[in-house]
Amino acid sequence: MMKRVLALILCLCSVLLCFTACAKDEDDKGAYIRMYLTEPVYDLDPLSAFDNEAALQIVSMIFEGLFYADENGKPQKALVDEYEYTEDAERGEYVLKLILRETKWSDGVNVTSTDAQYAFRRLFDAAHPASVLLYDIKNARNIAEGNDSVDHLGVTVVDNTTLEISFERSIDVDQFLLTLCSPALYPLRDDIVETNVNWAKKNNTMVASGPFIVRSMNFKDKDGFVLERNSYYYRNRTKDDLDKYVTPFRIILDYTTDPTEQLRLFGGEAAGTPYYFGHIPLAARTSGDFAELLSDVDVSDAPSTHTYYLNQNALIGGEAIFAKAEVRQALSLAIDRDAIANALVYATAADGLVPHTMLDRPGRKTEFREKAEAYIATSPNLSEAKALLSKAGVNASFYSFAITVASYDEDHLATAELVKAAWSALGFNVTVKALKPVEIIETVKDDAGKDKTQPSGMYRNLYQEALYSGDFEVIALDLVATSPDSFSYLAPFATAFSGNGYSPAIDENGAPSYDEKGRLVYTLNPHITGYQSDSYNAKIEEVYAADDLKVRTALLHEAEAMLMQDMPAIPIVYNKNVSLCASQLSRVGSSFFCNAVFNRTKLSGYWKIALRDEFVKEDDDNATLTTPIG
Repeated sequence: MMKRVLALILCLCSVLLCFTACAKDEDDKGAYIRMYLTEPVYDLDPLSAFDNEAALQIVSMIFEGLFYADENGKPQKALVDEYEYTEDAERGEYVLKLILRETKWSDGVNVTSTDAQYAFRRLFDAAHPASVLLYDIKNARNIAEGNDSVDHLGVTVVDNTTLEISFERSIDVDQFLLTLCSPALYPLRDDIVETNVNWAKKNNTMVASGPFIVRSMNFKDKDGFVLERNSYYYRNRTKDDLDKYVTPFRIILDYTTDPTEQLRLFGGEAAGTPYYFGHIPLAARTSGDFAELLSDVDVSDAPSTHTYYLNQNALIGGEAIFAKAEVRQALSLAIDRDAIANALVYATAADGLVPHTMLDRPGRKTEFREKAEAYIATSPNLSEAKALLSKAGVNASFYSFAITVASYDEDHLATAELVKAAWSALGFNVTVKALKPVEIIETVKDDAGKDKTQPSGMYRNLYQEALYSGDFEVIALDLVATSPDSFSYLAPFATAFSGNGYSPAIDENGAPSYDEKGRLVYTLNPHITGYQSDSYNAKIEEVYAADDLKVRTALLHEAEAMLMQDMPAIPIVYNKNVSLCASQLSRVGSSFFCNAVFNRTKLSGYWKIALRDEFVKEDDDNATLTTPIG
């Protein structure tokens, strides 16, 4: 009899536990995870994410590509469900058909092939260097040169889920799939992008196709930058569980608390504890206080090189000294790259331009860097640098110029100070010009219908404006790869592949030039540095025309060697991805362009953590959890 009573009690307990669990599950949207993921990112337009590697981390979480490159640089299907490439050489037809999976934007609108087509066309309208990735597409080069309309680009919408890409010639499909992995080709909505120039600067003007949306983009309030699960991401909202494709509910970033102080709380049980760091504060890297903690940091190569662009058109003391190759070479020789890499800790002194992770040949695991020569000495040579300046007829003490840098990137600021010291040792008067984002003031109507001004929560990124307009003397940037293929890294320095558009040709009298038929003649704009080299242009044309991959690869190595001789851009260090993951966090993935993927990430004990940090609160009876706060 006692056994029966005990069994009945256990059965009742199980039922009660079931009811309790059910009550809890109704409100359980998933984990709230505090992180220090990146330094602040003020613009989430994918095309603005190639000068600072931190931006790609956020951008890759809110937009979905046609394909994605895994951590080995191999293309994997994302939005694309099926693809087929067909050739008819007799008719000159080379077509790649893409069939998209069904998913929606975060506002419930279907993601369509029209959105993908728009991303292709936008590269040409925006005169973006990534447009060189598309030169095999029918009419692409004519469009880039101003001889055709972007409407004639060989990217055709067949129906809502089918896109056809037509090529000028036979292509290597696997190589082109790497192109389709580029974040520059994330599908976008033209009704969003074309109607608001600041669409990517505020959460309520964006829609997302990726696993997360930007719930809040507030840099001034604690926990003010919030990424939230995109409930439409590949999901049937009437049938599928909330977490079928994305496990965490929210990822929360605090930009008001010093990141070093946040690191002190890492993985602990105090309120406000972050469980993941994608950027380790510079002050902590060499501090003995964090030595044991940072021994667990995961470090890997990033697809970017920290680089200095020299504006060859800038007048320094009334003279375009950066147009002289000897001056550019001298400035490079003066830099102590080993010292900079040591100061940054998570970096490697650059001995070339193309970063680690870039492929030597599409479809192979070998890195380009493994087969490349070391073109740059990583230690300085001031005597040789001074000899080059003397050869160029430049007395350094006569010239003053500034290094423009983004104020929100502490690694860039620290590097700029070290480079400034090196160039000052040559005799130049060098300053560091740290440009801060400026909040946009908007005009709205008050209750009486009168205009009033107020902060918008959106920011003008003065650094990016200077970079894209060419308004700099020297500028520091992370030169982020637009594709795993090293061609995408080297080609933009050639005039025809710069992606910088075209301008009307001017004759010797300063008047527009016309051809024999009375048509306005256009000339291609060079790389943003102003670098123009007939021999380098010819080399990249050879690469573009090469059908044999071995020949193509050899030509790319020759191209890098030419660039490192001419030095239009000065490589400083190869960047590293870093991550510090708490023991409570699991299933953090990785990909080629960013160092972390959080779609399936789990946080153990997240209900307890949510209660502690007041992301959720208990009912009066203290039995269940209610609607999340905020």
